[in-house]
Amino acid sequence: MRSLLWVGAAGTGTGVLAILYACSSSSSSPPPPAEGDDGGGSEATVDASGLPMPACVTSPTPAPFPTGNCDAPQPPQPDAVDQALAAVASSRCSLEMTWAESCFMPVTNADRLPDYTALLTAPLRLPGYGAETEKWLDGAVNGPTPVASAIAAAAVRLGTPVTHCPDTSWFTVDPTDAAPLASALEELAGFYQDKGFDLGAAQSAVAGVPLDMQQALVPVVRAIGYGAKDVEAARSPASSQYSALEQTPDMIIGFQVFDDTTAPFQFWPKVNAGAIELAATRIATAIEGAQLSRFSGRDLPATEIATAFGAIVIHGTGDDTYLPKQKADGAALLLDTGGDDTYRVAVGAGTVARAVSVSIDLGGSDLYGYVEMPIPADNAGHRLPSDSAGRDPSGLTLSRVPRQGAGLLGVGLLFDYGGADDTYRSLAISQGSGTLGVGVLFDDGGNDQYTAEALSQGAGAWGIGLLLDRAGSDKYVVYNSSQGFGFSKGFGGLVDEAGDDTYYADPGDPSLGGDAIYPNAQLPGPPSSTLKGNTSMAQGAGEGFRPDVPLAGHAFPGGMGVLRDASGSDMYTTSVFGQASAFAMGVGMLLEGGGDDTYEGLWYVQGSAAHSGITYFHEAAGNDRYNPTFPIQATSIGVGHDCSASVHYDESGNDVYHGPGLGLGCGNALGIGIFVNAGGSDTFVSPLPLAMGGASWDTYTNTPTTIGVFVKAGGPTQYQIVGVPADAGIGPYPGDTWGYAAHDGGALEKAVGVDRPDAGAVLP
Repeated sequence: MRSLLWVGAAGTGTGVLAILYACSSSSSSPPPPAEGDDGGGSEATVDASGLPMPACVTSPTPAPFPTGNCDAPQPPQPDAVDQALAAVASSRCSLEMTWAESCFMPVTNADRLPDYTALLTAPLRLPGYGAETEKWLDGAVNGPTPVASAIAAAAVRLGTPVTHCPDTSWFTVDPTDAAPLASALEELAGFYQDKGFDLGAAQSAVAGVPLDMQQALVPVVRAIGYGAKDVEAARSPASSQYSALEQTPDMIIGFQVFDDTTAPFQFWPKVNAGAIELAATRIATAIEGAQLSRFSGRDLPATEIATAFGAIVIHGTGDDTYLPKQKADGAALLLDTGGDDTYRVAVGAGTVARAVSVSIDLGGSDLYGYVEMPIPADNAGHRLPSDSAGRDPSGLTLSRVPRQGAGLLGVGLLFDYGGADDTYRSLAISQGSGTLGVGVLFDDGGNDQYTAEALSQGAGAWGIGLLLDRAGSDKYVVYNSSQGFGFSKGFGGLVDEAGDDTYYADPGDPSLGGDAIYPNAQLPGPPSSTLKGNTSMAQGAGEGFRPDVPLAGHAFPGGMGVLRDASGSDMYTTSVFGQASAFAMGVGMLLEGGGDDTYEGLWYVQGSAAHSGITYFHEAAGNDRYNPTFPIQATSIGVGHDCSASVHYDESGNDVYHGPGLGLGCGNALGIGIFVNAGGSDTFVSPLPLAMGGASWDTYTNTPTTIGVFVKAGGPTQYQIVGVPADAGIGPYPGDTWGYAAHDGGALEKAVGVDRPDAGAVLP
């Protein structure tokens, strides 16, 4: 007999998120339920005696893209979007980037994301694609296997879906064994050919661990021990270049120029990222199936055991401080049952030295940090105290120590339970960061503070990095490449399900409270610009390398970065490239579920992309404010530049937009930009021309076209044209249809804006 615990519901549109199977049979790959089976509610993965049962999480099945006579989803009936497209002799079905293969970035690059071409050529597929992604991530984080299910969902977007279950033998526990944890370690010692293992010593060491906890930990230690070998095998084809591969973050953080002679270009593909993702999912499945939260507050003596695959460290409810050179430093498994703990070691960090590292804290207000070694250069902006690596002369951290749910050529998982207020502090490649590996930080609640500087808080490159927070009013602070950032063949996701949250990527300019240490070409400061700006690449950003920058001859299509906030009134701050942004064939999405939100940014923000990027910005509800205090500059809010495709979709609420020139639904240089605001009493403040439905063509192909679409539907609107008196009769008005192009009367530029107070607008 098999029983099912559904993480998501079945459906013909978006498919199944993931299924957690609890089985009494010996089958290692239980079949999925019949179509239409709703799963029958919830069921534990332990039997009546508390012993673990086999469990399985697999990837969701994505809905196929519409094909045939129309490649775009259709609404129930034509609406204001259809009216706008008809005004430029187009339709949802014909709105396509037919010239994509002639663009600067080669869309045929074999390393592109699997859905990249389908989304770039038919960008009206993006809303459905985003909705499916929202459903998967929400179902994961709110379900019983948040980490395993989120990894499995992210793997689909990278084209490496998880299809295999953990070995059912991992879950076999002899109920008559008085020391089952020691027996499991003896089994693993044989697997690792550890001739020095002493069963008697292990039995004595685990004697203080209650029997039911030992039984629950058996599949966990097996998953870690066997999983570590799987990770080592997946990366071993590149073993001769481990030292070079470990420098990969240097080539991503801050968009650095790097040395062609030392960059391990040919070795990145040799790491089997899909196999590491599978191993990470299986390990997380075993951990989450063990339901270790039931042991929260269980006091027990400290238990620390050395093994061939890393130390097993189990502590009780005291207020522990974990320091370097203790067994907790680099442990394969660190389990703490409660107390207000302080971690000064790199917990949950998978590396070459430790292929799999897992940290699980079951309760208390905890501090996750490191050994701080402050220097004078730390005393600026939002910089953290340095570690032993210090900073470069410009102020950038040189730290490259993975921490707090990070995988650098490994798997690092951090689980924090108990709902208390926790603090996470690290400098780089931390807090849900996966580079050539998988890193996940999961926190189940509390008003938490996450602070880092770069490649953190949901950042992935040739792998998966996830920060998952289930509840609480949280604060996230970074500088660069974080908060949902994906580099080449990577998925980076930050998912926050509830609370009034703050997402802050230091804007750079001191006049805006910033610290300019990640310089940006758009806003370099005086004399070229009145503003300085950081290159953020944050809050739902996908980045790649152009074939000419930063190193000629090496093009890498970008990865996928997603920020999903399901509810709450949130505050977003960024600089250049952020809040659903993409560069060089990257895909960036900000998926906001509702609440009265505020967005501040400077350039390439709020659904905007450059150089064949793809972005989708979705705001489901609430009275939102866009750039109320920041001097928004250009190319923002539903803008596609240079063969990019961007969609900005705000579904309801009384919103106020401050937009730039080249903003609010514009295409530029063969790009497609779409802006749709559906419902509410809204205000738009922007200069003209090339705003609110503008297009500017710039040719380097034989069939150039540029498309800009602005739609405001449902409810009254005020338009304030910057520098123009309200009674001048210039610019859009409620009820109008308008269009303006930059060149040749619009023959190669489809530019349209419509305002329909009494109509609807839907992007299915």
